[in-house]
Amino acid sequence: MAYITIAPSAGPSLSTPPQKPSSESTFETRLKAALEHARRLTEMHGARSIDAAIAWETVEELQTAKARQHRVTPTVAFARYCAEHPHTREARIYDV
Repeated sequence: MAYITIAPSAGPSLSTPPQKPSSESTFETRLKAALEHARRLTEMHGARSIDAAIAWETVEELQTAKARQHRVTPTVAFARYCAEHPHTREARIYDV
């Protein structure tokens, strides 16, 4: 068996903030843009306008998607592990 040694990195410098994954930062950008859009439509057309209602519904859907994105149940994680590693002991199915 071969072993690989990985040299420790210097780590992030104090002058640059740590970077988020691109998908997460893109999602955050979309959520912020949707919030700003909904606020502007509410100011322009009033809280009872259809355009503002649709914009706020979009914000709500994005927030719900964000909440679901971070939720991984142990059952889902185990099923994913079994699918990726079907020959492990944990992934075997026994007939009783």
